[in-house]
Amino acid sequence: MLNRTQAPETYKIDAITLQVAEVHHLENGARMHVIKSETQPVVRLDFVFKAGKWFESRDGVSDLAAKMLLEGTLNRTARQIAESVAYFGASFESNHGYDRTEFTLYCLEKYAKQLVPLVLDVLQNPSFPQEEFTLLKQRSIQNVKLQRKKNSYLATNSFTKSIYGEAHPYVFGFVADAFDHLQLQDLQDFYKNHFVSQELEVFAFGSINSELQEYLAIEIGKIRLQPTNKTIISPAPTIQPSAQTEHLVEMPDSLQSSIRVGRRFPSIHAADYLQLTVLNEVLGGYFGSRLMRNIREDKGYTYGIYSAISPKEHDTLFYIGTDVNFAVTDLTLEEIKKELQLLQQEEIQEEELHTIQNYMLGKFLNDIATIFEQGDRYKHTVLYQLPQDYFNNYVTTIRTITPRQLQQLAQQYLSFEDMHVAVAGKKA
Repeated sequence: MLNRTQAPETYKIDAITLQVAEVHHLENGARMHVIKSETQPVVRLDFVFKAGKWFESRDGVSDLAAKMLLEGTLNRTARQIAESVAYFGASFESNHGYDRTEFTLYCLEKYAKQLVPLVLDVLQNPSFPQEEFTLLKQRSIQNVKLQRKKNSYLATNSFTKSIYGEAHPYVFGFVADAFDHLQLQDLQDFYKNHFVSQELEVFAFGSINSELQEYLAIEIGKIRLQPTNKTIISPAPTIQPSAQTEHLVEMPDSLQSSIRVGRRFPSIHAADYLQLTVLNEVLGGYFGSRLMRNIREDKGYTYGIYSAISPKEHDTLFYIGTDVNFAVTDLTLEEIKKELQLLQQEEIQEEELHTIQNYMLGKFLNDIATIFEQGDRYKHTVLYQLPQDYFNNYVTTIRTITPRQLQQLAQQYLSFEDMHVAVAGKKA
């Protein structure tokens, strides 16, 4: 009988096992990665193109191009696409990012063969209808106007401009007139030049038997995107940080200020990167972090404050973010500075580090509980070109990092003087 007065045993996590994908090189040059699971009769298909903001020649073109693919094909209207997906209880959507553009289909395994032709039609035969483009452009312009009234949007936009320069693709958000001058031909040209078969990565996760796997390989291998023999050359935008590291976006009618503090960090491939994820957790990566205990619990300046590391394919950004009453903006910045200095001056106590380690390991195990979550980790290693043992190295790093190592990292990377600061709100 279960003894409810006794806590269950705990075990140390020495290593983790993630499923390894079968990789198929398809007839058209694309690669298909398959991870199978019979737990649930559900399939997820991700079609990933090198067509993110990084490859733009004009602001906003990659975002609208991705959305326009769902606005109609040579064989289906936007309404027919949406109704077909809804009829089968599925989900099909696009996700535009800094480096890539993805199209994701979720469906029951038994309906995959009915829905895959629709997906391939969307990817191969977009019609770019003028009327839908006009409406999409109007919605996008209006959305930017609304977003640019929000302190958090303006602070992040100003912060990333300060770090990367005005025109860099890793700048967050859009300028007010970003979409005004875009024409339909701009989107068509972007599609032709960046939706390329040879650069396509397809990830198939879930209940995939041998028959469905063969079907997917044959049908996806038939995709012919023009030009069929093109390889996308990655541009190399110049990073031009602002000489001025403190920026204020004045919002005279706002009672709150949004604060962003941070800097560039080593790339995801760097030796220090995994250790820095632990340091970030200590500082502001979870609800019990130092920033939360100080600025929320002790000072009461905010409902929430966090720090995060945001890796991209060509750079990594570290930042601290919060929203406070405008009157305590400077006091909040002082407390952030104190917490950074404390990590540099004193080693973390073993008890605090042990709590952080247990939290991170437990959260990681929880985050790989399903086949789709494991698939996301695998996809991460593919797109970032990471070694297969990357996540085992992550677990080992969490388990073995020492207080002295964390202090040395803080001394190297967390000097407030090296940070860029952006505030959007009312001047205190």
